[in-house]
Amino acid sequence: MKQQVIGVMAGTPVDTQMGVDYLAGRGLAAKAYPVSASPREQTRLQVGPEKERNDVIRRLIRRMKGDGVAAVMVYCNSLSATVDMPSLGRQEEIRIITPLDAYHTLGRRYKKLGVMAATNQGLAGIEKAFMSVNPEMDILGAALLPLVNGIEGKMDPGDLIRDFGLAFLCAFFEANGVEAVLLGCTHFPYLKQELEKMTCKTVLDPADLMVRLLMAEKA
Repeated sequence: MKQQVIGVMAGTPVDTQMGVDYLAGRGLAAKAYPVSASPREQTRLQVGPEKERNDVIRRLIRRMKGDGVAAVMVYCNSLSATVDMPSLGRQEEIRIITPLDAYHTLGRRYKKLGVMAATNQGLAGIEKAFMSVNPEMDILGAALLPLVNGIEGKMDPGDLIRDFGLAFLCAFFEANGVEAVLLGCTHFPYLKQELEKMTCKTVLDPADLMVRLLMAEKA
């Protein structure tokens, strides 16, 4: 039987391909559908008119359906925070899983997290997702769009850790008693191994949980 294809939607060609590669590494067929050409362009879309944003995503979803995509994984936190993906999924009759779905689950496991996000839009959406299931949760966050640009430029992870002072950020999170550090941008798993050297806290990548949720919905 032919394997169903998952459409990966993300901010730029780089993080979209990261999502495709992630699924391929787990034996899943995926196809890339980037929304924008660069992180800056993506940020401008996210802070622009809501109708324009929704129209862009709706056209992309319809293109996916025309290509025979069975379900969508939104591999972008800030995009998930600025577009009502569940509503669009219902309207366009296609399953859509986003990082925010994973945070609804993680919010029941943790009381205090440090969050590395790409933009303040994304950080606000992450906080909202957590607070919707755990109003007593504390979120300490940092918005790091310049770091995203470095990852897009394929800079060495060790150099990025040093140049952006991420050891200090991890120390700040630890000093404030977080239980774990969340990679609240799908670019940031690029740094996961180096970050784990910087902190004694667990570094959380929500992608595994997203895939489990997606597969559970397919079952």
